[in-house]
Amino acid sequence: MATAKALQKKSRVVPAPRPAGPTRGAREEALELIFAPLEQGDGFRHGALGAPGYGKTTHMRAVIAAALERDLVDVVVTHDTKGAQPEFDGIYLRSTSEQPDAAELEQRRHVVYRGDPHADVDCPAEEAAMLARTIARSGQRVLFNVGELKNCLSDGGRGWTAPSALWFSAQGRQLKGCLTWTNQQPKRCPDEIFDQSTTVAFLHHNERSANYLSNTLMLDAEMVAILPKLGKFELVIWQPELEWNRKVYPFPP
Repeated sequence: MATAKALQKKSRVVPAPRPAGPTRGAREEALELIFAPLEQGDGFRHGALGAPGYGKTTHMRAVIAAALERDLVDVVVTHDTKGAQPEFDGIYLRSTSEQPDAAELEQRRHVVYRGDPHADVDCPAEEAAMLARTIARSGQRVLFNVGELKNCLSDGGRGWTAPSALWFSAQGRQLKGCLTWTNQQPKRCPDEIFDQSTTVAFLHHNERSANYLSNTLMLDAEMVAILPKLGKFELVIWQPELEWNRKVYPFPP
């Protein structure tokens, strides 16, 4: 009997330890993840997805500022036609037919195309994306920043109306062309943007939106659970085909 009990004890399976909960990461670490493709000679493709008012644009401004400060890109081309006031800081032009001052462009390296509804001047996202694509093909390291991804998409959000923006998502990396984008609703994101982005910052989502992301991208269960709990200017970084690093990053202004 004693021998049988000893064998039973030896055969017991010791349960694997539960992983620790999410920890606080540093902004610098998040930026390293976002810029990592540049180390392999590819452009990075980074998005920010989350509910309104939780800091998507603030986060993307920080990413762009870091890319310029570290000299990771030569110039940034932004399409920013969302609001009455610009959301990104740069040389403001109404359309791609206007030319920035050469000296100012050399210093600031960021052109923001705004359109002008008061003067009936429209600047479609495709025009800005096409200009950025031409810059990339000239050999310069360009970052095309889409203030609102929906401006590149059809009404349903599943098709593209800006093929040059799709080029940055799918092919631009080969010329070190980079792409950044923001969007509010994951249901209005085409599959390509998830498949081809190298990183996506997930900010606050309600439970329904978080569950949609879980079903679409097969996210880590704990990541899904934490998305509705994220506060303003908090985010997690999703990297396709890699495990979540279980960190929450702060990106305040």
